[in-house]
Amino acid sequence: MPQIFPMNWLFLSLIIMLMTFLMTIYFYFLNLKNKNKMKNIQKMFYKFNYKF
Repeated sequence: MPQIFPMNWLFLSLIIMLMTFLMTIYFYFLNLKNKNKMKNIQKMFYKFNYKF
């Protein structure tokens, strides 16, 4: 029984990594299609960096 839990955690971590990877690709293609949104996101990142 104890060997099942690490496998489940490994699969969960892989699923989370895949989801984040797909989200980054999705936002990347959205930015390529809409350059105005990309400029707004760059402004948001600039403000975010300015806070820190």
